[in-house]
Amino acid sequence: MPLTDTEIIHMLGGVTSVARMLEIKPPSVHAWLQDGIPETRLRELAAQIEIKSGGRFTRRERWPEKFAFYWPELAAPVQPTQQPTPKGAAHV
Repeated sequence: MPLTDTEIIHMLGGVTSVARMLEIKPPSVHAWLQDGIPETRLRELAAQIEIKSGGRFTRRERWPEKFAFYWPELAAPVQPTQQPTPKGAAHV
């Protein structure tokens, strides 16, 4: 079950805490308890929500079509790095 906007705000430490994170005034965040968190602000908070929700919220699930657009560094497949071969070691 998805988190409600009220649950998100409380999970992130409450109205004042969220306002500080976003560098806005608390009354703006307080209004979201009734009106919902605007999509652009939700994206700004998304990483923190993902960390603090314990898997209940993920950016990939919330924005499946736009995940790679918003977070390309997370969407790219991870390429294994090659360790340099020590001098004198045989190449395999």
